[in-house]
Amino acid sequence: MKIYTYPRSRSLRVLWALEEMGAEYEPIRVDLFSPNPTVISPHPCGKVPFLIDEKVSVSETLAICIYLCEQHPDTCLYPTEPQEKASVHSWLSFALTDLEAPVWNLLKQMVFIPEDQRSPDLMSYFTHEAKNVISQISLNPTHLWIAGSSFTLADIFMSHALQWAKLCGIEINKEIDGYITRAMSRPAFLRAQKKNNQ
Repeated sequence: MKIYTYPRSRSLRVLWALEEMGAEYEPIRVDLFSPNPTVISPHPCGKVPFLIDEKVSVSETLAICIYLCEQHPDTCLYPTEPQEKASVHSWLSFALTDLEAPVWNLLKQMVFIPEDQRSPDLMSYFTHEAKNVISQISLNPTHLWIAGSSFTLADIFMSHALQWAKLCGIEINKEIDGYITRAMSRPAFLRAQKKNNQ
C-alpha cells in the first residue's frame, strides 16, 4: 500500500490512522511545490494524500481513511454500532465544514500569500469565524474522546484542525487545548508525524 504525502499537510491524518491500526504502508513524499518535480502524486490534480492499494486508488483524506477502516474492521477508529458511528460522522462533518473552512482559509492567507499581499479584511473575517466555531465546541465530560469512550477518526480530524487553528494564533481554552495535547501525545501520532515530515 502506497500513500502519497507532503509535510504538514492533510496526509498526516491518513498516516495517523494507519499507525493507529498498525497497518503496513509505504509513504511517498511528493514534490508538491517544486517547479521541476521528480515525484508527482497520481491524483488527477496532483494533490495529497492519495492512496494506491494494489488495484484500488482512493483520493480525498476522509475517503481514504474510511476505506482503510473498512479494510481493518477490527479497529475502533470507525465503529460499526449505528449510534456510535452516527456520533463519529457528526464530528467528522463538523471538522471538515464548520471548523476547517475558516481555519484553512486563514492558514492559506498566513502561509501561502506574501505578507504585503494579504487581505486584512479576509484575515479578520476568517479569524472571527474560526473563533465563533471553536466557541461552540463542547466536550462531553463523560466521554474520554470527542465521540465517546474510544479514540476514533473524529479525534484525528478534530484535533488536527484545532491544531491548525492554534498555529493561526486562535485562542483555545484549556479544556480543548488539553484534548489536543492528549490526542497528539499518542505514540501513533508521533510516528505518523515523523514519517509525514520526512
